[in-house]
Amino acid sequence: MTVRPLQTSRLGNYEAGPFKEGAILFSILIASALFFGFLFNRETALSYSIGYNLYGAQRVLAGEVPYRDFHTLYPPATVYLNAAIFGVFGISLYNALLGVFVFKVITTAALYASGLMIMPRAWATVAACSSLLWLRPNGPFKAVPMHYGAFFLALALFLVLKYVKGGGKSYLLFAGVSLGALALFKHNIGAYALAGTLLAVLPSSRKGAMVLAGGFLLPVLPVVFFIASQDALREMSRTLIFGPGDFLLSRLAGWPSPAGFLVFAVLLACAGLLIYRRRSSARIVSSGSIILVLACCSFVIFSRQSVIDSLVFCAPVAVILWGAVRTFAEFKRGMSEWRVSLIVLVTAASAFLEAFPRFAREQAVASMPFVTLLLLYLIYRSAPLPLGRIARTALVSLLPLTLFLVGARLFLNTYFDGRLGFKSDTELNAERGRGVYFPKDRAEEIDGVVSYIRQHVEEGGYFFAHAYAGSSYLFLADRNNPSGAQFWGGVGVTDSERVDTLRAIDEKRIDLVITTDRDLRAEAYKPMREYIEKIFRADRRFGEVIMLRRTGVQQ
Repeated sequence: MTVRPLQTSRLGNYEAGPFKEGAILFSILIASALFFGFLFNRETALSYSIGYNLYGAQRVLAGEVPYRDFHTLYPPATVYLNAAIFGVFGISLYNALLGVFVFKVITTAALYASGLMIMPRAWATVAACSSLLWLRPNGPFKAVPMHYGAFFLALALFLVLKYVKGGGKSYLLFAGVSLGALALFKHNIGAYALAGTLLAVLPSSRKGAMVLAGGFLLPVLPVVFFIASQDALREMSRTLIFGPGDFLLSRLAGWPSPAGFLVFAVLLACAGLLIYRRRSSARIVSSGSIILVLACCSFVIFSRQSVIDSLVFCAPVAVILWGAVRTFAEFKRGMSEWRVSLIVLVTAASAFLEAFPRFAREQAVASMPFVTLLLLYLIYRSAPLPLGRIARTALVSLLPLTLFLVGARLFLNTYFDGRLGFKSDTELNAERGRGVYFPKDRAEEIDGVVSYIRQHVEEGGYFFAHAYAGSSYLFLADRNNPSGAQFWGGVGVTDSERVDTLRAIDEKRIDLVITTDRDLRAEAYKPMREYIEKIFRADRRFGEVIMLRRTGVQQ
């Protein structure tokens, strides 16, 4: 197969005017910091990640080791990073959100820099700016692994593109380090990205592939050795290899209906065919193109939420399939650009695979910045349409504008009420929640639960978080968990852990259990269900949260 030289002039203009590009990159940083700065401390829901990751970070600060002393489903970087943040700035929800804020800002800058490697400045700017809107609906700045891992994924993309455009193998080394760091937050995404990048690098340079793999191991091996030194390697291996499968089985949801996306795609194809058949008339083509854009905008704005959810899941699949077809075609034609296409494709696909096969909407939303970058790249690389300027501009902007409006609609629904006021307008009174805002009724509920816990459980004392929601209050109320299971009803709770937890509740004379009606009904461990029914009685209710108090001595 004959490979043509890489046409770098068609792949971006990063090298043109480094001072100017630096100024624009700095402007992107400032703009994203200002934008996110208005939002990061306005939480829309009490995320379970508070209990899972932030309370885990608190346990790390107390000298405990993940996997050995408490269960976590993810690689260890999230809890250790937040432990470091807490060690420097203090333990609070605000500081955790601030850490995610910083990562979101630098991720936006990394996306812009990556886009600039493959597209003109204006296109890269559009890719970066559109990413601002794609915030997870259920906790836009919560401490979940890919809020940190996305930066390392974007950074790896930039570094590999630098190598492909003629940079030295040092770029591959640092790209490998970045992918290794990603794997320490989300190991499956790191593995996908590494495998795809190796596929792009290996045909042209075996040594380069070895450098990339070596870089990947640089941050991973020290962590493995540290965990091994803490007698936690076996449990970590079991968790990371088998835990995700157990988690998926417990949280698996059905594939969302593609009906909304299919209706949109069919209407779009029919309209495009009509415009093509009238291509001999410039006036009709221009008018039809503008009408088509307006129709697509109206479709997104006025459709039901189920249709929007269908677009959120199905649009990335369509874009990734388009990228795969184009990459394969470039490879078969001997075009060296196939490597660039594959790298961008792998990055977008890796980000989106976090949502598969759980089909969690928030994870699909989180992948959209990378999917949008791929979409813009594919449009930019496509042959220019033989149309007038107005029609060409309208049709080129059609798909990016549609995705932008989908993101804008989700963004507005997440943060604002009908009068464009913040939904989250009430600051928490709880000490660890100060500076963080929730919707008024939710904030009052959280403060009520935290106040109740602190009144009935002494400082340094324990309560049992039987419900998922209860785990977050371990962190907010600054009290301890008698169990190594971060989520009692979740995956990873072994039979021995169940026995140990029940024994600890009894021996420590735990006086408070936090649960919900749903969790009580779902309790599958018969000894725990019988113990709670016999020893505890409902004392207070805050919304769905039930406070159970010990009423007597077990007979």
